[in-house]
Amino acid sequence: MLTAHYSIVLPADYDMDVVTRRVADRSGPWDSRAGLLLKAFCATHVTDTGHNSYAPFYVWEHTDEFRRFLTGPEYAGLCAAFGPVPVRTGTVLHCRIGTGPAGLLVSESLPLGDPTDLRRTAAEETERHHSALADPSVHSHIVDLDPHTMTLTRRTLLHATSEPPQPKNGERVARVLHLSRPHRTTDA
Repeated sequence: MLTAHYSIVLPADYDMDVVTRRVADRSGPWDSRAGLLLKAFCATHVTDTGHNSYAPFYVWEHTDEFRRFLTGPEYAGLCAAFGPVPVRTGTVLHCRIGTGPAGLLVSESLPLGDPTDLRRTAAEETERHHSALADPSVHSHIVDLDPHTMTLTRRTLLHATSEPPQPKNGERVARVLHLSRPHRTTDA
């Protein structure tokens, strides 16, 4: 399993209804996309975060399907609309995908430095993962590691009825415009 994420920063005066319409028009096929466990169509708004962005997050069960996305018409169309879009990826350490609608995505990335042994980090993240899932506002929780930059990222989807959290130091909060879950629930 791997994660993929990109964030397209848009001008402060950008009409975010364009993004909302784009998601409404193009999200349907993702609801049954082979190899995909989750795609959260996310956006930030200048009034909430100080900037506008379109920032989808994916959990791919099969890397071949991720490759097909990158080399296929979806990614080509994204780049045609917004210019070159770098995609960050990570290896999934923990993943629990819930059911029902999600309203917010809270992300936190932590540089690990130059570890030579990730066993302790993995054990600590197992505890954090289970603790996060005990919170009734949590819809899904995914932890990934980018082995190139040695960055650990925790992503927490909150149920649609959850109140927006006050971001802690380094956390980013985005609104979920649509959540595609072709396989509905997953534990990893």
